[in-house]
Amino acid sequence: MKKSYSLMILMLLISGSMVLTASSQEQVTQTVYVHEGDLNGTLLSGVQVAGQDAAGNGFERTTDSNGAVAISGQPGTWQFTFAKEGYNPLSLSYNVTENDYGDVYLQKAASSQEQVAQTVYVHEGDFNGTLLAGVQVAGQDAAGNGFERTTDSNGVVVISGQPGLWQFTFAKEGYNPLSLSHNVTDNGYADVYLLPASGSQEQVEPSQLYPQPSPQPISQPSSVYSS
Repeated sequence: MKKSYSLMILMLLISGSMVLTASSQEQVTQTVYVHEGDLNGTLLSGVQVAGQDAAGNGFERTTDSNGAVAISGQPGTWQFTFAKEGYNPLSLSYNVTENDYGDVYLQKAASSQEQVAQTVYVHEGDFNGTLLAGVQVAGQDAAGNGFERTTDSNGVVVISGQPGLWQFTFAKEGYNPLSLSHNVTDNGYADVYLLPASGSQEQVEPSQLYPQPSPQPISQPSSVYSS
């Protein structure tokens, strides 16, 4: 009986040792160098590196001044996400089985397309009419960014935004409001006109509202293109 009891204890000890070995597998360290543009690019500091090791343990680190980060965890397939302002984020899986190092690279985010400025002259009645101050000009550029401006004392408004198809609405008390779309692709100017409010609410066709270039021999003030 005593022999059997001793054997049982020995078996339990062996079993416990096996469980302990399996649950506390030796960790490995992966060192990652993060470059700009390609694998030969400049090393990037300040890159946020997050993810999890093969056991599901999360990590979050930041590359140092040398563009490197060292992460320890359970071997197997790891998940990584790399992020830095001004760069496209990168997510990947990598099989980490031993102490090792590797390289990744981040590509710069496509910079916002250069903005263009549209200068609009708002007339009364037709393209030869008096220029109207105090006209509310609202709408959005091609990227959906809204704007709201008011024509100055010269009847002029300057709006900057992303090139493409813009939406405009012109409004002034005593005049019929006007809504139109116009393709703004570069710095330029154009003319629109508002009709005095009357019994008729007939709208003028947009093609008549935005001749390009403007037929008006208007001297543009030097402040028109100032920011």
